[in-house]
Amino acid sequence: MDCRQLAVAVGLEPVSAKVEGVRSKAKRLAARGWLAEEKPGMFRLVVGRGGGS
Repeated sequence: MDCRQLAVAVGLEPVSAKVEGVRSKAKRLAARGWLAEEKPGMFRLVVGRGGGS
């Protein structure tokens, strides 16, 4: 899923400023192992990573 699709999925307008914010957060989540960046700007959930407390 690209960052524009992610922005729309979380209820944001697909304008440049919002998409760049989503991209920054997605890169941070990828660095922490929650998302995988398949190629620049394309992210997916990591299999087996649950959202427990």
